[in-house]
Amino acid sequence: MRVLRFSFLVVAIFLAHQAFAAFRPSFSLDYSAWQATHIVLVVTTSKDGKFEVVESWKGNLPIGEHIVIPELRPDPSAVPISQYPQAWPYYGEMSEQIPREPVGSRMVLFLKSATGEQSRPHSPGSADAEGWKPSDLMGSMKASVIWLNEGGIYCFKQFINPGPTVLSPSRYSEADIRNRVAEISDIRQNTATILAIRDGNERAERLKLYVRSDIFPVRSFALDQLGKCGPAAVPTISGMLDDPTFDDEGQELVEALVQSGGEAVGEELNNRLRQELAFWRSTAPSLSHGWWNQDMSSRAPLRVRYDVTYQLIIGLEQTRYSRALNTTIQLRDLWRSLPQLRDDKQLSEECNKLIRELQFE
Repeated sequence: MRVLRFSFLVVAIFLAHQAFAAFRPSFSLDYSAWQATHIVLVVTTSKDGKFEVVESWKGNLPIGEHIVIPELRPDPSAVPISQYPQAWPYYGEMSEQIPREPVGSRMVLFLKSATGEQSRPHSPGSADAEGWKPSDLMGSMKASVIWLNEGGIYCFKQFINPGPTVLSPSRYSEADIRNRVAEISDIRQNTATILAIRDGNERAERLKLYVRSDIFPVRSFALDQLGKCGPAAVPTISGMLDDPTFDDEGQELVEALVQSGGEAVGEELNNRLRQELAFWRSTAPSLSHGWWNQDMSSRAPLRVRYDVTYQLIIGLEQTRYSRALNTTIQLRDLWRSLPQLRDDKQLSEECNKLIRELQFE
């Protein structure tokens, strides 16, 4: 019935796993701009897979540097973008290939150095810089590139699943790309400064500014780092859980609270589970069968509330707070008593698991 929202790391593993081979690489400006150690505007040269840097947007590659990306060598049968059919998205063997652009054509490369640092992989004076990795979520180099062609922007995307990754026009303009890269690079620098703060509460307060960012990797990063701020961050995370502004992040904030506070937050988790019990007692009787699917959006209020309730149970399993036993039994019994809740067995089963653990405390 329900699907919990996964953390960014779990989504990445999920997509990359061979068992889900129907998912194909797709260029994501936000993700690649966040992950890349080097972002450069380059021009093609007479040698396939070799590019000359004309602007450096992130990292320290100098203008005039030559970099070699073997994965971006076009096949012998490849043609320029100008010869592609104009029906987009276009499906066919040609559309899945790296295009063979004329010498001097512009591209933006979103790259990761082998060391993960913003210094170049090779020392100054080396003939060509090699050893680059893609910034794409699924490790695809062709999905880590933008082609700039006669005023158009092109990148590889998967439009249907299952289906191939094809070269197609992007909705971004060149100005959009430059501005977004600059914005994300600034945030990267700011968050690096935040992570250097030793006081856990101050670090959490600074991370709080990014928890509701419209840039998904930034939001995921902030939520992940909140959980690493230690016990001093508990008041800040608790305050966010009490702030309706952060309702959509409730599940992740409960995770961060447990990670930061450990067993010491058991009492707070139990108090919050009591609040959830009161909510479902007042709300559930008026719900109709199939309420879960009445609002299919990922941030549907009842789904978000359910995720928080479920995560509180998980947190109590981790903290093993024995006084939560009665609260958990009441929630389990409520879930079993109403047919519109009984369809979902996952929450009641998780309650049973916690009850068994706490009974042996």
